[in-house]
Amino acid sequence: MKKLHLMLTMFLLVTTSYALAGGQGSVKVPFDPDVGWVIINTTSSSKIIASAHLDDGLPNEEFSVTVRVRYEDGSTDVHSDIAVLSTNEMGKGNVQVQVEINPPPGSETIRRLAFRVRRAPDPLYLAVAWDIPLK
Repeated sequence: MKKLHLMLTMFLLVTTSYALAGGQGSVKVPFDPDVGWVIINTTSSSKIIASAHLDDGLPNEEFSVTVRVRYEDGSTDVHSDIAVLSTNEMGKGNVQVQVEINPPPGSETIRRLAFRVRRAPDPLYLAVAWDIPLK
């Protein structure tokens, strides 16, 4: 019962904070697997700003960053190898990227945004955000 109560409380906190931001705030999304997170925000000048943090990635590695955007009409923009995220000996690292986007006329949201941090061939750390409001 405590677990259900905790899950309901967390859902209400997330829903309330999103509503109070008027749908215009940033979105924090965890990586899969759980090694860190990404904070994603849009600007009124058609840009995405994303700050990623690895807290438990592979140590002493360099990862390529790719951002894939899908709009409401199903069209996509792919921004490959736009930055490098380097980790220290404890597997911690940060990167901030800024990408220009070109949403179709009348778009109000980014339907899906995938932020990928990858070292070929593995591992792949992936954070996916849904329904991000455009400003």
